[in-house]
Amino acid sequence: MTKDQYTRMTQTVRRVCDRLPGGAAWLRVPTYCCAAAYLLSLLTLMLQRDARLLRLLLVPAVCFLTVTVLRPLIGRQRPYDRYGAPPVGRYRPGKGKSMPSRHTASAAAIACAVIAAFPSVPCAAAMLLLCAMIAALRVLSGQHYISDVLAALALSFVLSAIGYLL
Repeated sequence: MTKDQYTRMTQTVRRVCDRLPGGAAWLRVPTYCCAAAYLLSLLTLMLQRDARLLRLLLVPAVCFLTVTVLRPLIGRQRPYDRYGAPPVGRYRPGKGKSMPSRHTASAAAIACAVIAAFPSVPCAAAMLLLCAMIAALRVLSGQHYISDVLAALALSFVLSAIGYLL
């Protein structure tokens, strides 16, 4: 991605957000929906005293921790720091590293957890759609590069597959 591509992309998303009541806050809605689905799934399993609860807590935690450890090791600068142009929404210059995307990795791990708990086509479709929306919005808002979200998706799907197939 070049600086011009980055600027055009974020300006387009910013214009759309500026027309919405609440502005860029709408970009966080898929993340909140994903978290709510996860919490409801965990609550349901807890109330049912389902033995899978521990695994559905541990696998996403392992994904989150793995990404958290990898980011400083990889050390990739975020696009808005590299290009010196603000992303859409709130941000802090110099905050954290970009590769892999922690939001995307968490969304993918949560999607896999919810699907593992409630395996059905509608559930899988809804969770994978939320995951895809979060990944796309991380790029379109200027927070991450496409490769950041693809790496996060691959890492979480592989770790989740290992975690749920053991």
